[in-house]
Amino acid sequence: MPEDLQEIIRKIGEKIPGCKYVSLVGYDGITVVQHIIEANFDVTLYDAEVSSIMLTSKEVKGSLNLGTEKELIWLTQNSFFIIHPIGDDFFIYCCLKSTGSNPGVARIELNKAKEVISKIIYSGQ
Repeated sequence: MPEDLQEIIRKIGEKIPGCKYVSLVGYDGITVVQHIIEANFDVTLYDAEVSSIMLTSKEVKGSLNLGTEKELIWLTQNSFFIIHPIGDDFFIYCCLKSTGSNPGVARIELNKAKEVISKIIYSGQ
């Protein structure tokens, strides 16, 4: 199973122009798998911090009765993050360069991959 997930994550990262890395992370902040293309920082630390954002987002969504969360997009001066929840326990996201990347391709690839990853992760349930 981890080999399958690693291969899926690798392929996503290689398809997206301007991708720095792709990670599959638990809401507990623990990295399941990641594929790093170009990052001069500790990606695992970013995974943990993004999980904090996702937990907060999940809480706000519940408090405001906003329905199912589909995607979170976060643009900073240095990076473009596209985050997709997978079930109640995981999320997949990519970090793109803030310029010269292709967020549209990233959104499509993450959306396709989350279906496959969900089947792998939750197949025993």
